[in-house]
Amino acid sequence: MILQANNYYNLASSQLFPFNITNISTSNNGEAIDLATHAYHFVLKENYSEAIETYSKAIQQYPEQPFFYACRSILHNFNGDDESAYYDYQIAKRVDFNYHHYLEWLENQGEMVESPELVELNAAIQSQTENAQLFINRAMLQVQHFNYAEAISDYSNAFVLNSDVNILISRAAIYMYILQYDKALADLDLVTESNPSVQAYLYRAKLFMAIKEFDLALRDFDVALQLDSSDVSIYEERAQLYENIEQFDKAIADYSTIINANKDDFYAYVLRADVYEKTHNWKEAISDYSEAIRLNPYYSDLYQYRATLFEKTGDSESAAADFAKFEELEDED
Repeated sequence: MILQANNYYNLASSQLFPFNITNISTSNNGEAIDLATHAYHFVLKENYSEAIETYSKAIQQYPEQPFFYACRSILHNFNGDDESAYYDYQIAKRVDFNYHHYLEWLENQGEMVESPELVELNAAIQSQTENAQLFINRAMLQVQHFNYAEAISDYSNAFVLNSDVNILISRAAIYMYILQYDKALADLDLVTESNPSVQAYLYRAKLFMAIKEFDLALRDFDVALQLDSSDVSIYEERAQLYENIEQFDKAIADYSTIINANKDDFYAYVLRADVYEKTHNWKEAISDYSEAIRLNPYYSDLYQYRATLFEKTGDSESAAADFAKFEELEDED
């Protein structure tokens, strides 16, 4: 699939992040990539002020691109400017949550000590080098400790041994975490072409959502539902997409499907209430928060959410009662 004009995809896939070791492509992908390359060269030369200035210029020209905020956050963090680093991180995360995973990985990678589980798996793999499941087990353990590169290596070894394309879905998920969208897409394309599955289409739809290719994401959600119309996770992900593109009626319909499938899931009511609130349908939002509170009466935030809506409807007495209940539960914690 060609995404040459998509800067969300190209900037992340370029891996031109400060202090990251990557190959600089000579292909012309436009001005955004040129700015990323110039800033990357400044970092290589340890000219950090010029790099930050270049990222700031890029943000002025491409204020919607999380890549430049993430890069500037990394440099601010390196320079000890925690406040500026956090500000840029928040913007990058809000646009694409995978940037949260990436920056979290930078902060925590390599933290895993020689835990008993890791020692046991290492020994087992040394004695059973053809056992793909052992590599998969170690990969899952590596992910828990932010050792994403090692997890990718283990999944790759497992795939060589097993040839089960479903392994590539797990590898693609990690590629997405570290913003290697080109590699994630290659894995997911291979799975959908050779052995279509709900998870493959669901993950690819999530990737398309991250890079704002909403029509492609909707197409994959539709295929996933054709494979399994009872999988509520598909409806939840699609509802979030509909919220992003402000098709609120369709988001409400998907959340309603989830609720009908499991009326005891309080969180589905919260999600639908949030959409009702966005459409200023206070009555329906209050009703959903009330049902969520009935199902989970000790979740303090629900009372705060409902109190705010009571205020908007002019019901100050109910609002005061909910705010009081919120404070009571917060004090108990």
